[in-house]
Amino acid sequence: MEQNRKRGRPSAVERNSRRRHILDVASELFARGGFGATTIEAIAVEASVAKRTIYSYFGDKTGVFTAAVDQQHSTLTETLEGFEDLDVVAARIIYTMHSEKAVALHRLVIAEAGRMPRLAAAFYEHGPARSITLLRSRLSAQEQSPAPEMAEALYSLLLGEHHRRRLLGLSPAPTAEESREYARQAIAALCFSHADPID
Repeated sequence: MEQNRKRGRPSAVERNSRRRHILDVASELFARGGFGATTIEAIAVEASVAKRTIYSYFGDKTGVFTAAVDQQHSTLTETLEGFEDLDVVAARIIYTMHSEKAVALHRLVIAEAGRMPRLAAAFYEHGPARSITLLRSRLSAQEQSPAPEMAEALYSLLLGEHHRRRLLGLSPAPTAEESREYARQAIAALCFSHADPID
């Protein structure tokens, strides 16, 4: 009897895998139908899990959405672990934030922000704010780069008009090579704008 209970209890690895799967499914459904039209039941059916599993992991639908955004930025941070080079970090932020999934979640939040300020606040805290913190840490660690307090300005430059066009569906996601070039231009522009004035 005890052996059966142990066999039925998922391991930490299995729980994490299931959690990631639920969030991947939820992100697709949010992107396809919007926040309001996506239900916990629909996520549960599509992910082949019980509704109570979703509630136990995330609390409610806003919790699911917040976790999906958080997962995206956690993956970004994990990918960049050990990389101190600002160019590499900036290019990866561009590549990730201009991806189809990131753009879809961003569009969703813009559409819902007026009605659901809690959702918008959660998105900012678990999304852009984390990227800005990541940039600040790299600016602090790297010599001959803009001051750490310029992290917010750099993040704005990394998204810029390219990201606006992505949100409007006017341009495709950049390639890895294009992301590196956009990052180089953004860093150069920030360094130039804060260079010592010429006497």
